[in-house]
Amino acid sequence: MARILSNHGKTILAAISPPFGEFTCYVPQSKAHLDKHREEIDQCDAILMLSCGDGLQVVRKLVEAEYGLVKPIYPSLDAVGHMGGGPTLFEEKCQQCGECVLGRFAGICPLTQCAKGLLNGPCGGSTNGKCEVNPERDCAWVLIYERLREIGELDRMKTEPIIRDYSKMTRPRSIDLSLVTVDTP
Repeated sequence: MARILSNHGKTILAAISPPFGEFTCYVPQSKAHLDKHREEIDQCDAILMLSCGDGLQVVRKLVEAEYGLVKPIYPSLDAVGHMGGGPTLFEEKCQQCGECVLGRFAGICPLTQCAKGLLNGPCGGSTNGKCEVNPERDCAWVLIYERLREIGELDRMKTEPIIRDYSKMTRPRSIDLSLVTVDTP
């Protein structure tokens, strides 16, 4: 990216490469890498991040809080959620919502697999097992039904509706590990 931008007349003061990009959300590692380039950060007009939005926000906050600088910071990637899989196809499988329903729905999460995130059954708009929002995708609820049928547990579809505690996934989320105590034997 530095070479491409240079070829377009931009002056690049620093190009910080991995492992920075791999661990951008880990504040101590990001700070250590940024500290090595403090002079360039002071002099630059803007910062371009090749990371997900979380990484960009960590760096923005560090630059503001640690260096007292307010600089434009731009994303160069359009990352969408936490993905699993690989090495070439990554798919979102979990919202890390704090109230996992995978056991109830045969290992298929309706919050991530259903385009509408419906938790208590299908919308009724699917056609031939395909999602009405995206007809290229299988309806998550058809997948759940078929999987429950295969494992002989269709009765799970008849259980009471789930009432979610959305306070566990209020946005933006944070956790303060300094408040967590661990009992050691």
